[in-house]
Amino acid sequence: MPAPILSSPQTSSVPGWQSGKSNWNGSSYETLPPPPAVTPTSPSPTLAQPELPARWNENFGLSEAPVHASVIEELPLEDAVGVPSEIELTDPSGVSAGEDADREPESFSDLPIGAALAEAADLEEPPLEEEIVQWYEIPWRWISKGWTSHAELGLNGSSGNAVTSAIQTGLEMNRKTDIYTLGIDFNYRQASNQKRNTENNARLNIDYDRLLGKSKWTSFGKIGFEYDKFKAFDLRLNMNAGFGYYWLRNDKVNLITRTGLGASREFGAPMDEWTPEAVLGLSYDHQLSERQKVIGKLDYFPSLRKAGDFRVVTDLAWETLIDTAENLSLRLSVTDRYDSTPQGALPNDVYYAALLLYKF
Repeated sequence: MPAPILSSPQTSSVPGWQSGKSNWNGSSYETLPPPPAVTPTSPSPTLAQPELPARWNENFGLSEAPVHASVIEELPLEDAVGVPSEIELTDPSGVSAGEDADREPESFSDLPIGAALAEAADLEEPPLEEEIVQWYEIPWRWISKGWTSHAELGLNGSSGNAVTSAIQTGLEMNRKTDIYTLGIDFNYRQASNQKRNTENNARLNIDYDRLLGKSKWTSFGKIGFEYDKFKAFDLRLNMNAGFGYYWLRNDKVNLITRTGLGASREFGAPMDEWTPEAVLGLSYDHQLSERQKVIGKLDYFPSLRKAGDFRVVTDLAWETLIDTAENLSLRLSVTDRYDSTPQGALPNDVYYAALLLYKF
């Protein structure tokens, strides 16, 4: 058996120790036979490429046929889905677009639209969801929307030689539209001195004015309720109607005068009967600035039964906004109620108040 051939790394035909493996004692490397040489072969035949048209690169492979705009952009109708006149489509009734082109469609279903277009066409805007209002929600919606309202509260008192306290609270609601104005005003006042009740009265007024056409003339109705524990009557009711004239009516200033007829009655009084009377009124409010407002009202009720008998109710107030975020305002007001027939009580009552208003 011939002895193995040993060769050092320097005489190896393949350079580098990676090409062999070490012998048993690690003094040299056993080289592996070199890999067989690769014989170059002839190149593989290339596939035949078809010739491209001369204008292929110029038109990017597109046909020379004219490009038409989309069907949706050529619609002859506005705000509706239709088809151009040169495309024959059939509506569900079987009448083509060209047979009755002059007929103006009455609804979307009358348009000559094909099945394919009907499936792909989209409306510009989706239909809005209808708001369903139940019958019992109508009164509340009328009360809660379109109103300018506020609640008011005033407190004062003293202690020491005289122990007094007073409270006044109320609610005022106003609704103004292009054809009418509605106002509801309620207030209640109570006062005591040395734990003895000295004032206890309430008042409710409802005023309605409706414009007569486009003129400044109005027709009005007025209802008033008055309760006063220290008067000769339990309840006074007055109802009046007539005509008024708006000298000014805008967002900042309102000035109206009224004249009409009516009647009043003092229930529980020594003369508990209906009394015919007239009414002459003046109402004024002016928004001086974004924060300040003045209000004035005057109602004169002369008796039609006996000359010299009359009533006068006067209200003056000044408001200023003190907190925009919380809608809080301060009102200083004075009210004068005069009755020429007090029936044993004083004819004149004057009330002063400083009130905190919360507007909503």
